[in-house]
Amino acid sequence: MTSPVEGSRPDDELSRQRRKRESRLLDQRIVDFPSLTVADVVADVLAASDDGRSDLDVPAYLSDQGHNWQTVETVVSYLQRQVSAKRPLPRTLP
Repeated sequence: MTSPVEGSRPDDELSRQRRKRESRLLDQRIVDFPSLTVADVVADVLAASDDGRSDLDVPAYLSDQGHNWQTVETVVSYLQRQVSAKRPLPRTLP
């Protein structure tokens, strides 16, 4: 019997793994703000930048909000991956 993974294309499995990793990233709690997740911070940045349509100095914005460099780096990297993959930035996050 062939497993679903063996019967699928390798890029499908890779895409599935990427989606799972991204979901885990977005669900991570922010150390300095335990009531927030990465998804919450990304949503805040998107709201502040009119869903990515206006220029916003994201690192400065997050620093002004009191976020540490790890959070800034995580959020900026996530947003850059979305743009470089030419994915539309989500209006709301899970």
